[in-house]
Amino acid sequence: MRVIQKAKLIALVMIMVILGGCTQTEHSQNTITTTVNTYKEPVQSVVGNKYKVESIIKSVNVDPHSFSPSNNNAKQIADSKLIVSNGLGYDDWVNKLVTANSQDKNLIDFASEVLHKKNGDNEHIWFGVSNVQKLSNSVYEKMSKNDPKNKDYYKDNYQKYSKRLDKLIIRENKLKQKLNGKKAYVTEPLPYYLLKDLGVTIDNQHFAKAIEDDTDPSISDIENMQRGLKNHKVDFLVVNKQVTSGIITKMTSLAKKNNVPIIYFTETLPSNLGYYQWMNDNLNQIEKIVNE
Repeated sequence: MRVIQKAKLIALVMIMVILGGCTQTEHSQNTITTTVNTYKEPVQSVVGNKYKVESIIKSVNVDPHSFSPSNNNAKQIADSKLIVSNGLGYDDWVNKLVTANSQDKNLIDFASEVLHKKNGDNEHIWFGVSNVQKLSNSVYEKMSKNDPKNKDYYKDNYQKYSKRLDKLIIRENKLKQKLNGKKAYVTEPLPYYLLKDLGVTIDNQHFAKAIEDDTDPSISDIENMQRGLKNHKVDFLVVNKQVTSGIITKMTSLAKKNNVPIIYFTETLPSNLGYYQWMNDNLNQIEKIVNE
């Protein structure tokens, strides 16, 4: 999604920090919070019926970059046994709330703590199934320390969920046998980790980065992409359904006109889908193109 100037959020976040800090009481801590609903299933699958997992952002219509937390969100952070964030600037607004409520020790920053990513790395880490496996393992390890009497329960749940995600990885490996070395255009660098796992190269990275940064792609990038679609230099086009613009509409229309297959992904999860089903649906789209 677009890069939003962090300064626009500072004033409001600071208010939430003050309110959250001032109203902090002894935490009941029967809730675990994820910043986005993408991570609700991976966490809930580990903690099972011991904790309720609640996401702050639950809608595909909300941009996590520019989200403005409420006082209720601050209280939710204060009352959480564990907080899971994406990191890499995707949901920075949560960090001040965590610190203000002395919850730093209970925060899992998925990108930096689990995957050891650095600033500038692609932030869409949930598109890597093996990444999400590592997150669920981190939740198991953290909860085993925080709640040792249920350690065996968390371990069993983690192993079951990890085996479930293995099914997606097996599908990816089978698809990679047919896709390895293929090229794709993307309207944003959204599916970077997924395409990498499938052996597919993104062939318009400058264009995609410009769209993500909410800037205009260069004329040369646009012309190169147009020629590529007309001359079938790529095998398919991946479109982020949550972001629209004139240039994206033109590229999508050009792909249709020239019979270049199009895959539509969402950046965040629809409220009626868990991570496994969402990713499985993504693979279904890719598999359909492979088999055509």
